[in-house]
Amino acid sequence: MDLHFQRHTTVPPYTRDLTSKDQFKWSADFEVPVIGDDIAIRLNSIGCAKVVAYATHGGYLGVMAVPYNPPAWWIRQNGPPSPDNAALAFGAEISRIDAEEGA
Repeated sequence: MDLHFQRHTTVPPYTRDLTSKDQFKWSADFEVPVIGDDIAIRLNSIGCAKVVAYATHGGYLGVMAVPYNPPAWWIRQNGPPSPDNAALAFGAEISRIDAEEGA
């Protein structure tokens, strides 16, 4: 298992067992969002974002998501958000946004 950052277009094998040393760990109590899903990145108040890919880093599985309206500091630090310049967020740092909530 590669512990360095790697971007993925599909969800790699993972587990919710955070003690596992054999598979990437997903740290949320809900399923991994699919590409195209909207999520809320709670970490640092980044806000709502669209999932565009997956990534693994340090033994954990995360999502690459394009923030819709990131804070000014995020843009200064990272540049304009785009599918090629997406935020990496791990399961424990995000919340699902259910379609019914937006209706």
